[in-house]
This record gives sequence, structure tokens and C-alpha cells, in this order.
Amino acid sequence: MEKRLDEANNMLDLMVSKGCNPDCVTYNTIINGYCKAKRVEDGLKLFRKMSIREVVTYNTLVQGFSQAGKVEVAQETFEEMVSQGVHPDNVTYNILVDGLCENGKLDKAIQIFEDLQMSKMELDIVIYNIIIHGMCNGSKVDDAWNLFSSLPHKGVKADVKTYTIMIGGLCKKGSLSEADMLFKKMGEDGIAPNECTYNTIIRAHLGEEMKRCGFSADASTMKMVIDMLSNGRLDKSFLSMLS
Repeated sequence: MEKRLDEANNMLDLMVSKGCNPDCVTYNTIINGYCKAKRVEDGLKLFRKMSIREVVTYNTLVQGFSQAGKVEVAQETFEEMVSQGVHPDNVTYNILVDGLCENGKLDKAIQIFEDLQMSKMELDIVIYNIIIHGMCNGSKVDDAWNLFSSLPHKGVKADVKTYTIMIGGLCKKGSLSEADMLFKKMGEDGIAPNECTYNTIIRAHLGEEMKRCGFSADASTMKMVIDMLSNGRLDKSFLSMLS
């Protein structure tokens, strides 16, 4: 893979030397390959050779640096994007905010999110899911719940991922009864639970039941039950038995 990336880069240089300028799609494809191969710096070098830089290219680099744990460089790339007159889109902000959350910069992510809410940009459920997930992972489950509860007033419809994230946050907090109520409300709202939803709530109930009985619910036990549920060897009525 890495050898082919370098070959593609060399071909790009050859094209330029022959007076055939590659388009943005060609550059973006190779830069994306470098980022996926965790060679973001090489992607950045190629990026510097581009005469015209589009939002997609910046998005690729911001994501690449974020996934490499270089969130400060990701922010610098975002700031350069804005200074160069390239307008960030929803995908840009989703990538940036998610990168901040995943790298322990929740407060900064929330600040950007709050600024976006004050702007004229129409936010979709994706960025709400990212922030709610970040809050749940950052021990701000109550804040996540408040944001989740505000969605109908904002005209934003929660999806299965939103419910699953919030259920997971409540389970992590130890609020299993609230998680159960939200699971029930999910069905009432016409949102069908997926495998991840069932995995989340069953894992929480199983862990609680094992603790109550004096056992330690280790990772292998959890995996066994989840695998059995996923493979259809365990009926979903198992959930009602635990609750």
C-alpha cells in the first residue's frame, strides 16, 4: 500500500514535469491515501504543492491529523483554511469537533459547537451525536441529557445513533432505570433499536446482575453474550429477564 502511494506521488510529479497538471480529485485521492496510511505529514507535503485547495482536501487533512492524535495541527489546518477564504462546511465542523472530543478537548469542542448554534449554519443530527457522545464520555451525562432533550425544540430529529449514545451514557452513569425508559421511548417514537442499542443495554444489565450476584462481569463474558445475541443464539427476551 505504502509503496503504491509513493509510486502514485512520483507519477504526479512526472505529470507536472510534462506540463500536465493533475486536478484536485487526483491530489485528494493520494492525500487521503497518505492519511489512511497514517502518513499525514506526507499528505501535507503533497497538499503544499497544490495551486488550488478545496474544502474536501482540507477536510481530509483535518481528519488525518485528528486521527493521528495531532489535534493542535488539525486546528491549525482548519484556521489556515478559513484564512485562505475556503469556507468550512458541515463535514468540516463534524470532523473538527469529533477530533477534539476524541483527543480529550471536550471544552473546546463544546465552545465551537455553541458558536455554530449561534451562527446561520443549519446543523444536522451528526454534530449533535458527536457532542452528546463526547459529553457522555467526558462524564457530562447530565449535560448530554439536556442537549438530547432539547432536540425537538431545535427542530432536529434524533436517530438510532442518538438514542443509542444517550442510552449508553445513562448506563455508564449507572442510571439503568432511565436507560430502560429511554429504550422504551425510542420504540414509541418510531425508532427501531439496532444491534448496537441492544448490545449497550444488555451489557449494562448483565454487568449489574452479575455484580448483584457477587460475580465480576469481565470482557470475555460480555463478548460471549453479545456474540450469542448477534448470531441469533440468544433471544432478545433475555433483556426482559434481566430487567
